[in-house]
Amino acid sequence: MRDRKLEGFALNVRHQLVRARRKALRVVGRSPAGREEALESFARQVDPDQMQAYAGSALARLYYGHQGRLAYKWDHYLPIYERHLARYLGSAVRLLEIGVYQGGSLQLWRKYFGPSAIIFGIDVNPRCRAVDDPGVCIRIGSQADPKFLKSVIREMGRVDIVIDDGSHLASEQRVCFQTLFPLLAPNGVYIVEDLHTSYWSDYEGGVRRGGTFIEEMKVLIDDMHAWYSEVEQRVADAHKTVDGIHFYDSVVVVEKRPKERPFHTKVGVPSF
Repeated sequence: MRDRKLEGFALNVRHQLVRARRKALRVVGRSPAGREEALESFARQVDPDQMQAYAGSALARLYYGHQGRLAYKWDHYLPIYERHLARYLGSAVRLLEIGVYQGGSLQLWRKYFGPSAIIFGIDVNPRCRAVDDPGVCIRIGSQADPKFLKSVIREMGRVDIVIDDGSHLASEQRVCFQTLFPLLAPNGVYIVEDLHTSYWSDYEGGVRRGGTFIEEMKVLIDDMHAWYSEVEQRVADAHKTVDGIHFYDSVVVVEKRPKERPFHTKVGVPSF
């Protein structure tokens, strides 16, 4: 009986700690400094060898075995990328990553996709020119500048994958998507990560606040169904080009595919 009481007491203490931690995250999440503290609470020191050994995807094994330039990803992003990008392995895929950071992510994409891939990164920080490694092209400019974005795509020839890991500002994410999604290859993939910022005011966010990328993607769901409604589309011909919109924790993946008008048929013999 005493052991059961102790177990119950320990369980109750754990529940109290969890509730306190959640409350703390809500409170400190209201200011930039507090949010940094909250994000730090999610950081984990891991043994890369152990993580690599138990990794569930090729990309995760590459990530935890990486010894090149510094890279920074949330662990749960790795299987998301694998799910949507593995079909490009070994091909002459053309990838544009917005937000260079220290250059490690671009090196990982190079290793993951292979030598035929064309890898570009853009950033507003001129210091990122230093990570213009072999097989990786860096261009300095703003993701909020449509003219600059279009010039990069012209240089690339086409773009199959866009990964927006840039400023995380809602207005810049919108400009970037509005500019690049129409230029994305017909069967391309557009990924925006770190969308927890859609809920933070200093990134122009807030719960159900209009104009965040999360809310814009909710509208895109309506645009996809323009075959059956008379909604005014924000993304022209989205019902003919958007194959799917995938929502994950802090990540949205939009996949393109040329689509004809849907149809339905009947097969089999009537029962009555």
